[in-house]
Amino acid sequence: MHLAPYIETLLEERNFVILPGFGAFEPGAYLGISINENGELLPPKRAVSFNPHLSNDDSVLATVIASKELLELDDAKAKLKSLVFEWKSTLNKDGALVVEGLGRFEKANGLIQLITEASELKLGSFGLPAVTPPSKKEEVVKEIDQPIQKEVVQPEAEVERPEKHKASKKAEEKAEVVEEEISSPSFTYQLALVLAIIAVLSVGYFFYSQLKGVDLSNLI
Repeated sequence: MHLAPYIETLLEERNFVILPGFGAFEPGAYLGISINENGELLPPKRAVSFNPHLSNDDSVLATVIASKELLELDDAKAKLKSLVFEWKSTLNKDGALVVEGLGRFEKANGLIQLITEASELKLGSFGLPAVTPPSKKEEVVKEIDQPIQKEVVQPEAEVERPEKHKASKKAEEKAEVVEEEISSPSFTYQLALVLAIIAVLSVGYFFYSQLKGVDLSNLI
């Protein structure tokens, strides 16, 4: 029987869980992030302590086991009693006992003690698993696997060469000269025409003023 999940669940709700005839498990101090022997980062959690003096049967653990494994309460109690007898026999013979999910127990001066708590217990760890930090090789592989993004180099604007600049200026100057040459005769022609009209009018007016005082009857 694997007791660790039942004890872990009950300790989230209770101050202690009694394993009849063996002792009681109690929530201990809060522990920060730690590293185990495999180099894994363990999340913060609450430690579990063991009290060998509290071993009276309160039927709580047996009731939970009976409900989860669809057993009668008496059958669950009988299974717990058989398991505790087996554990105590191992402790009396070897002086130590390693229980999966709970840790290492030792017996000294007639008392059972929890020496090393199992890392599998996640009491107060909010369900966070152990994290294995990436090795340097994995980091290098990830960097290699990442696609290399090539920067698209925008073509630089073509720099104007002095020769082209000068040529364009000359072309503009020539165009202005042509326009002046084209517009110049037109303006001169208009001016000459106006002056000619003025001259004709002036001459006509002069002759008109002279003939105005002459008696034309003598000429007939």
